[in-house]
Amino acid sequence: MSMATLALAWVLRRGEVASAITGASRPEQVRSNAAASPVELSEDLPAAVDQALGDVPVTEPTLAPGAQSGVKHR
Repeated sequence: MSMATLALAWVLRRGEVASAITGASRPEQVRSNAAASPVELSEDLPAAVDQALGDVPVTEPTLAPGAQSGVKHR
């Protein structure tokens, strides 16, 4: 499976994720993204991905460089 398919399949199975938003500029990317939904991951694969990513707590939103809180950037 491709890394993109694995990433989407992993995200879609996270309990704290309500939905996955992806982008596509070509029809084959849309089909590839949709194909990740029914992918079955072995029980050990999500744990291996979690271990590889490490445990990074998120305490507050981080603004992009040059962004100011309360200001809409487009």
